[in-house]
Amino acid sequence: MADHVTTLLRVEAFAPERSWTVEEIAEANGLNRNQARMFRRIRGLDRIHLDPDLDLFDLLAAPAEMILRSVPDPGRIRYLIYAHTFPDLTPSYVFAADRLRERLGLSEADAFAVTHQMCASNLAALDVAGELLRADGDSTAQALVITGEKPFTGLVRYMLNVSVTGEGSAACLLGIDGPGSRILSYAARTAGEFADGFRMTVERQREFDDTYNVYLWEMIEEALRRADLDISDIAMVVPHNVNRTLWLRLCAKVGLDRNKVFLDNISRYSHTYCSDPFLNLATMRDRNLLVPGERYLLTSVGVGATYAAMVLEY
Repeated sequence: MADHVTTLLRVEAFAPERSWTVEEIAEANGLNRNQARMFRRIRGLDRIHLDPDLDLFDLLAAPAEMILRSVPDPGRIRYLIYAHTFPDLTPSYVFAADRLRERLGLSEADAFAVTHQMCASNLAALDVAGELLRADGDSTAQALVITGEKPFTGLVRYMLNVSVTGEGSAACLLGIDGPGSRILSYAARTAGEFADGFRMTVERQREFDDTYNVYLWEMIEEALRRADLDISDIAMVVPHNVNRTLWLRLCAKVGLDRNKVFLDNISRYSHTYCSDPFLNLATMRDRNLLVPGERYLLTSVGVGATYAAMVLEY
């Protein structure tokens, strides 16, 4: 563990008020009744939040503005990192991180994106932020990590028999050795054999499905090892929200108590790309489910395929 620990000073999340049932989304995407029933009864999905009239930057700015309203000196925010799943979210002449920096009035911050680990770019961005802040050597400097995107085609809105994606965004304010939740460890692995992502062959997709929980559990164990902890030391797993089936299978495979995985938001929001673990963390905080001094394990998996885990002491 590093001498100077990255601290999560605050996290906020946002989802559009407009929502649809999984059956309505399935019908709009040309899926049949049986597929919709599978998503509800087996995958655990219920509602998907989407607002076609909401601009991308309105979506992204919402949680960040919640944080900035309570920041005494926004000039301390040295880095603005936009973590997103798909590399291209705007026209080629629009640099999303720069546009977001302007929107938030953080003119002095260095703004850039982290994206090539797909949905696991979220935890990577927190790790990058911490490394940059430590390298600066300024104990007052901060970083703002923002996640969120809009599913813009059917290919990214519907993951074949796996999940249906919705809109959600989150913002994380980070510092070094500050009065916040301490990031104790981070572990990630990229399995390049699955680099074709959504365009994998049927055989490669089957291999991806068969090894999904194996590789994810390996990273969970590695993050625990780096924090000098065991899974029994974790109060709750704060997961990515792809679907309920994947988590129940993992729990059964490794003997993890399913009640120690926060699954409530899978039915409420479905999968919101990089925002999932932060949306879950904010929900848990709002429900008073986070206990000071307890350790929580965040996870994320990005198609392509990157498996990541992070241990947080609240």
